[in-house]
Order: sequence, then structure tokens, then C-alpha cells
Amino acid sequence: VDFGFAERESFARMDDRSVVTLDVIKRSGENIIETAQAIRAEVEMVFPSLPPTTDIRITSDQSEEIEAMVSSLENNIISGLILIVGVLFFFLGAGTSAFVAISIPASMFLSFMVLKAMGVSMNMIVLFSLILALGMLVDNAIVVVENIYRYVEEGWDRLTAAKKATGEVALPIIAATATTLAAFAPLLFWPGEVGEFMGYLPRTLIITLTSSLFVALVIIPTLCGMFMRLDGRPRSPLTPAARRTFLGGFALILLGTASTNPLTAVMFTATVFAIWFLHRFVLRAAGRSFQESLLPRTMDRYERGLRWSLNNRARLIGSTVALFVATFVTYLATPLGSGLEYFPEDMPPPMLLIDVETPVGTRASVTDGIVQRLESQLKAMSGRTDWESVVAVSGGGGGGGNPMGGGPSGPEGGRVSISLVDFQDRESDAFVTLAEMQATIGMEIAGATITVDKVSEGPPQGAPVSIEIVGEDPEELKRLSDEIMDIIQDSPVFPKLTGLDSDLDAARPELLISVNREKAALYDLNTQKIGMAVRGAINGIEAAKYRTGNDEYDIVVRLAPEYRDELEGLRELTVMAEGVQVPLLEVATWGVEDGAGAIRRKDRMRMATITSNVASGYSNNAILTEVQSELTEFDQTLPPGYTMQYSGQSQEQDEATEFLSGAFLTALMLIGFILVSQFNSVIKPVIILTSVIMSTAGVLIGLMIFQMPFGIINTGVGIISLAGIVVNNAIILIDYIDILRNRDGMNRREALVQGGKTRLRPVVLTALTTALGMVPLAIGLNFDFFGLYGSLAPELYWGGMQAAWWGPMAVAIIAGILFATFLTLVLVPVLYSLVDDATEFFRRHYTSSGAGAVASQAESQPSQLEVVGSGSHPSPELG
Repeated sequence: VDFGFAERESFARMDDRSVVTLDVIKRSGENIIETAQAIRAEVEMVFPSLPPTTDIRITSDQSEEIEAMVSSLENNIISGLILIVGVLFFFLGAGTSAFVAISIPASMFLSFMVLKAMGVSMNMIVLFSLILALGMLVDNAIVVVENIYRYVEEGWDRLTAAKKATGEVALPIIAATATTLAAFAPLLFWPGEVGEFMGYLPRTLIITLTSSLFVALVIIPTLCGMFMRLDGRPRSPLTPAARRTFLGGFALILLGTASTNPLTAVMFTATVFAIWFLHRFVLRAAGRSFQESLLPRTMDRYERGLRWSLNNRARLIGSTVALFVATFVTYLATPLGSGLEYFPEDMPPPMLLIDVETPVGTRASVTDGIVQRLESQLKAMSGRTDWESVVAVSGGGGGGGNPMGGGPSGPEGGRVSISLVDFQDRESDAFVTLAEMQATIGMEIAGATITVDKVSEGPPQGAPVSIEIVGEDPEELKRLSDEIMDIIQDSPVFPKLTGLDSDLDAARPELLISVNREKAALYDLNTQKIGMAVRGAINGIEAAKYRTGNDEYDIVVRLAPEYRDELEGLRELTVMAEGVQVPLLEVATWGVEDGAGAIRRKDRMRMATITSNVASGYSNNAILTEVQSELTEFDQTLPPGYTMQYSGQSQEQDEATEFLSGAFLTALMLIGFILVSQFNSVIKPVIILTSVIMSTAGVLIGLMIFQMPFGIINTGVGIISLAGIVVNNAIILIDYIDILRNRDGMNRREALVQGGKTRLRPVVLTALTTALGMVPLAIGLNFDFFGLYGSLAPELYWGGMQAAWWGPMAVAIIAGILFATFLTLVLVPVLYSLVDDATEFFRRHYTSSGAGAVASQAESQPSQLEVVGSGSHPSPELG
């Protein structure tokens, strides 16, 4: 009789101290931040009732990561907003830029109302969508305000100018917005988990851009009709009532802010004063100098450049096409291209994991001994100052603090989870630490498979290397999977892999007892009674309860260790039968045999899967290509009835590529239909779509400059987004060229030049605002405005998960927009003139009675209608 502890089935330690780990997973659909707050509140309530030597630590809280991501994106929105308002000020002046800037909060407010009504909560996809939309929110407002301002400059009164100018551009900006929405519409039908993850982007953008269209066509013209004035004209003094209203509103804002945080009220007041001071003594003069000097000179240079381009159309088009082809060839065939990736692979991980797998049948105590050796090796690692906690779990019982779950599920498994401090507080690169661990940890430990990896962010993904073998015979599958692993282990690619494994579970030893039914029947025994006797002797039977005070203990009866640890001990075992002890040896024989592991099937055929992760510092796609090359001969010599295919991340990547390619083509078709209905022409949509397709060269140029890989998901979505953005400026430009030709009677060449010159400012502005809104993400700038205004403790750092995740998409869109701006302002007019000449040529030579003879002179002589308007808007007196 022994009084002691039950045999341990699991072990857990944190920083060398024994612990009990508890993983809490929220239900699907619940808010993770609210759940985490409720758990923390419960812990704080329970903690005082625990013994004084007890310590509770939360080693992993996914809500903190989400809050940090949300805060970073919110700060990026503020940074982008500051840049956008700044460029608006220089191009449009303080008064005019204020009207455009109003469209941002107004559109955001309407969008939040709709998103709230749809039950969409703030997450990192929604916030990034708002950053992407940030620059586009002002696009329509820029066109409307700039056109109203031009009418006011020509002498129209504010109200009439607002009506006429808005009506003039209403259809083009509706069409432009519709084309943008058409680009994002196919993304609504993205299937699978990735589609569910990324689906917030098109929904948010469609809602936000629709709101911005309403603001641009309704709210902005109303405000301009009431308050717009020309820059440089004397300001009308505020009436006493208006002054009191303004000061009263400002005072109410200060009082409301001061009631929650006096420091924020002080900082807000200081910011308002600083903005007024800078505007009064610096920005106003700089903006006026830009508008009166630099901008006119830029427009004159653009006019000269456009005239040269129209005179050298073949040279310009040839150079552009050559650049387009050379860019793709350079990216795909030279080291300047950084290859492909599925999701961003360089996101700084919040946690590093060391997984241990020992042979089947290993006791938990033996597995824990190996885990303890790993913990000792970790103490000699560099970069420990960045480690928040080290949690070791052996023999099952949780994920060891891993927010994604998992962890050891049996006595043969163990895990060490290393939680890292926040990115901005780290002193070393987590990927350097990961590479060091993969090269050193567990090298001297035999008898166990040790895998070092990082926690992956984003939607669930398959393994970077995943090979499926499908067939019927399990023995043949085992042979083939072993052969694949041998080929990989003997190849040069093996050192670049980590955690190579097969899901064909090793045979688990089983004690097989064969009952002689005839002999057993003589003693009135059956297999059930014999089985229960053997199970009780080895595992034990709870015979009764022992109580002392308030405590209760199980009384377990089983064989002594010297009998149950060896098979020979069963020779002494007896089975009770009608009051008689019958030796087990009389009615049964026994032995240890290999039992079958898990059986996996695909399409009713047995399947084996070989998986591996990629070591730190290597590209998943590049390593997969090397693995495929090593297995080419093996694939060609498979026995009949057996097939091999690549699954996991490779299959997901192929599916995403197929969907995004189809989405891009669908977007182009939808955009084309809208353009045909807008221009009542097929030729002009072809011109615009040509500029959209060629803008993809700008994406690759940007990726090569910043040495970023082409992300199937992020860059692919960026190109689709770019298609909707690029087309807008081309619509506005071509529509205005048609107005100058058809309404004002201007000849084609002058219409192209004057149309481009007039639309230069809105085209450049819309491109700059969209690009600048994403600059903080592209360069990885993180500045904590909330910390500055809340506690005078702002954090400023570069990089982080947001930059790694969204940076490639931001770079793709920025580079594509900047390249597309050149295409819109230069290539589109050149293509317009070239196509117009071709149309006239075919009309002149292939239509009856020479109907195109008069039109052929349009290049050199203005239309007779030019006598009325002289190429400009009618004066107010004639209106």
C-alpha cells in the first residue's frame, strides 16, 4: 500500500518554475478584445483569494496583438491624412483645400454608419481598406472643387459656379467611381478561408467610395456655393454672432476634452495654435509661391513635353512598350526580381516554437527530460532580452501559450514556446534568433525529432512543402513516403528545410491477448472478463474512496511495478471465475505487436502526406521549386495506381492565383462595359484599358527598387485595386478633351494640349493623395499620435507587422499610380491622337463619298465654332 501522487501524464514549466497552464479560446463570432478584457477582470477578481506564494502571468494575449495592429493602422491613417491635407494645401490653397479635406471625415462618418449597420467591426483588413481609400476619398472632391474654383475664377458667382461645374463633371466622376467599384466587385466572390479573411477589403472600399461620391456631388458643392472665395482676395470679417459661435464651439470642445484628459486639451490647443502660426508665417507664403510660380512653370514644361510627344508619337509609344516588356523580363529573369510569395514571409513573429516528437510509446517523463535539455540550451542563446517568457509543456495539456493552439497531444510530444516582447521594444531581429535556433537547438539530442519554427500570422495556411501520395496499399504508401524522405534528406535542399515529417503514424506497440474461448468457457469466462482483469492489473481499478477531513483520495488497485512493467509478470496474473482464481496462462496467450496508426483517405483512396517547413532566410516558393526538381524522376517512376501531387501552401497559392487572375480579367471587362456606355465608343475604352494594363510595369519597378517579392495575395490585390484607381484620371482627361472638341470647337491637337494642361492639377493631385495616404505603410513609419496627445509619450519606430504585411501592397499601388500618372498625362493623349488618325484613315478610305475629307483637316484648322467660344467657357454676360 502506497500513499502518494498519481503518475504524471504531463509537465509544464515557465522560466524554470513548475506551472499549470490554461489556454482559453473564444467562441466563433465573439469579440476577442472584449473576451480578453473579461478574462483579465476575472483573473484580477480571483487572484486575492489564492495563496500568497501563487503567481499568475498571462504569457500570450492575442487581443494585445490585435489592439497594437489596430492602433498602428489608426496612426497610419492620421499620418496619411496629414500628408494628404498638406499636398492639397500647396496645390489648391488653404481655402480650397479645406473644402476637399472636409470630404475625408464626411465620407468616413457615412462609411462607419453603414459598416456599423452591416455588423462589420473594426479589424486590420477594414482599417487597411480605409487607408487605401483615404487618398481616393478626395479624388472626386478634388475634381469638383477644382472645377468650381475655375468657374469662380472666370467670374461666375459661387452658386452658379457650383451648379454648372458640378454638372459638368458629374457623369465622368460617377463613371470613374463605378469603374473603381467594378475593380473591387469580383473580390467579393473570393472563396475559402483566404476569401473570408480578405473579403472585408472590397466591402469596405465599395461602401467608402460610394459615400465619397455622395459627399462630392451633394455636400461639397453646397459648401462651395455658400463659402468659396478666391485666394488672395480680402477676407470678409466675421460678424459678432459668427465669432461667438466659433469661439463657443471651440470652448466646448476644449471643455469636453479636458474633462477626460486635461493634457489632451492642452495639446489640442497647442496644435491649433501651431497650425495657425505655421499657416500665417510659413505655409501661406510657401503655398502661394508654389501656386503662382512653381506650378505654372511645371504646367508650361508639361505643355512643351506633351507637344514634343505628339510630334514623336512612334518614338514615345515604342519606348513605352519597350520599357513595359523590359520590366517584366528583368523581374522574371534577373536577380533584380525577388521572386514570388504566397503571403508575406518576413512578418516579425510574436512567438517562437520548439516542438519535440519522441518515438511512439515514450513516457511523458522521458519526453520531459528532452524538453529540459532544450531549456538548458536556450539559456546560452543570444537575444534573450527580447524574450518575455519561456513556457515548456510535455506530454500534452495545452498549446504552451501558442495563440494558434496546437501543442503536444500525447506522452511522446513536447513544446517550448518563447513569447517575444513587442516589436518596437526588441533589441535584435527575431529572424536572426530563429535562424540561430534552427542551426543549433537539439543538434546533440538523439532519439527525438526537434522542429524550430515561428507562429504564422494571417489566415490558416498549409505547410510550405506538402506532398501527397495516393494509392491503395498502405505498405506501398509507407515505402513510397520513406523513399521521398530519403531523396529529400540526401539532396542539397535538405539543410534549407526544417521539420520534415510524414503523417503516416509510426506503428504503436500494442499488447495483444488471444483468448482460447473453449478453455475460457470451461471456467465460465469470456473476453470481456479477461480484458477487464488485464486492464485493471496494468492500469489499475478505482476500488474505493479514502476521505480525511475535506479531502478525498482515490484508492487504486493494480499490480506492483515489477509485475506490470514486464510481460513475464502476466504469467502470475489470475482471473476470478465463480470464486476460483484461474491463471491467465490457462485461458490466453499474449504478445506485443505493432498496431495500425491513423488511416487517412482522399477520394476513398489511402493517402500519405510528407510536409516540411522552410528554414529562416529562404523563400518558400524557391525551396518548393528545388524540392520539385529533386522529385521529378521519382514522380515519373511511380507504380501504376499511385499518384503524387503538391498540396498545402502550393495548392492554396495556385488557387489564389487562378482566382485573382480571373478577378483581374473580370474587373477589366466590367470597367470596359462602363467606359463603353460612358463614351459611346469602343476605341476610347481600349485606350484607357491599355494604360491600366501597362501600369502593372510600374508595380514591378517599385518591387525591384525596394527588393520586395511579388506577393500572390497582397500584390495581386494591389494590382486589381490599381486597375480601378488608374482608370479614373484617364476618364476625366478624355472626357474633358471631348468637351473641348465638341462643345468649344477646339481642334484636336489644341484640345489634347489644353485638356492635359487643364487636367494636370487634378490628375497629379488625385495620384499624389492616393499615394501619400499609403506612404507611412510603404516605408514602415509608425508614430503614436494617441501616446503624444494622451500622455506625452509617443513611440516612433520603423517596420513592424503592419509594414511587413501591407508594405508590399502599398509599394505596388504607389509605384503603379506614379507610373500610371505618366501614362495618363502623356501616353493617353498620344494614343488618342494616333487612334483618331487611324479612325479618320479608315473612314476616308473605306466609307462612301469621302465623308472624312473635311474631318481630315481638323489637325491644322480650328472648327468654325471656335469663333463663338475662343476655346474657353462663355463669359458670365453671355450665360
